[in-house]
Amino acid sequence: MRIEKLYFTVAEILDRWKIPEADLVYLAENDKLRLSVRVFGLPIEFGDHEETAEGERFRVPWERARYNGLLDLHARDVFQLFRAGEIHLRDFRAPHADYATLWGRAEPVVVRTGDLLLRRAERERFEAETRLPAGNGPIEERRFRASPDYQDIRCNGFRFKLGPIQAEVVRALHAAAQAGEPWQNGKAILAAAGSRSLKMADVFKSKKNWRALIESNGRGAYRLAGI
Repeated sequence: MRIEKLYFTVAEILDRWKIPEADLVYLAENDKLRLSVRVFGLPIEFGDHEETAEGERFRVPWERARYNGLLDLHARDVFQLFRAGEIHLRDFRAPHADYATLWGRAEPVVVRTGDLLLRRAERERFEAETRLPAGNGPIEERRFRASPDYQDIRCNGFRFKLGPIQAEVVRALHAAAQAGEPWQNGKAILAAAGSRSLKMADVFKSKKNWRALIESNGRGAYRLAGI
């Protein structure tokens, strides 16, 4: 019986890609690959980042919950973790939010190198971008594909049926990626697409897995996650 896992250990990834651990560490601490940890019942606040007219960033929380699942590490924390062997964290990243942080009186989470995992979606994204051996079917099937009107998208194993404004956003981000400038100002892209909202999360909130399609850098810029 074959188990369809949602995440994998570092050992499994090293065996699949046939690379030394030092190479995987390099990728993670340079933010080319996101590593994660599994948590259980952790009090987490999720939210987005916004900017004032003066360019100062601030957090806008939209959920507090006892969270079970994977949380992603910041590149700077991966860098420290592999040098110290252990790190105590309060702040994380998540695919569906700009930030994730502990709230209340929760103690920092102790993370050790043996706790590290890689999401299936992150593994497939990286394999598609680098053309590493995939092992689960043709790489091309998991790469970004769009219909002529950009209202039917396949990306990172997901299929998205988009509305007109959503499609225009994806069209613009795709064009930017092809021009070699994938990161684009989110507000500018949304305005050009004719959106009344200047928040990417609002425009794509009807799509549960939209973060598998559009990636945020946490500083107001966005790019397609599939190419």
